[in-house]
Amino acid sequence: MQASDSPLFTPSEAAVLTRLSVKAVNNAIDKKTVPATSGRRAGHATRLLDLRALMSLALERRLADRMVPGLRRELFEALTDAQRSTVSLEGGLIKVDLREPRRELAAALRELRRARQLVVSDPEILGGEPVFRGTRVPVQAIASQLAEGESEAGLRQAYPRLTSEMVRLAPLYAAAYPSRGRPRSQPWHGAVPVRRMRRRLAATSAR
Repeated sequence: MQASDSPLFTPSEAAVLTRLSVKAVNNAIDKKTVPATSGRRAGHATRLLDLRALMSLALERRLADRMVPGLRRELFEALTDAQRSTVSLEGGLIKVDLREPRRELAAALRELRRARQLVVSDPEILGGEPVFRGTRVPVQAIASQLAEGESEAGLRQAYPRLTSEMVRLAPLYAAAYPSRGRPRSQPWHGAVPVRRMRRRLAATSAR
């Protein structure tokens, strides 16, 4: 179904595009119901999925109450023909209309592409933290404030350079590209001591 140069997606991207949890996506990869290839993104090793795998995951969400491992594999194989509008499973007992899921996935892909266009990561701006293009506003900060109940109006008043589109797509971008945590260094780490002192400890008697 996919050309050799077709786009590949990380589990986080796949979760956003298919409206599944990252855990569900990784679980499908672990159980080999959808194939994944090994690759690297942003310098980190990860697993990558193609568009056929995304479509299979999107359909799994719709057919969750009827899906079993064997049926999942049958569904993935049935998606080989990109021109089909329906697929039949279990000898024709289950028919799946592919048109609406394809439209939904195409719309989700457009949203993700647009979110990426609105975001830039520049080492000269906040140490490379993703910010909205033309601003110094971190995407993750906006997504976090929305999750905490802040309104679009409140955010745009606090950050006048934000647009409605930026606010709307912030949670999508933050979910697709979560921040990678790293241990915070203590302010005294690596500092040269001001002075060294040695003091003999008093001997204690055994009891």
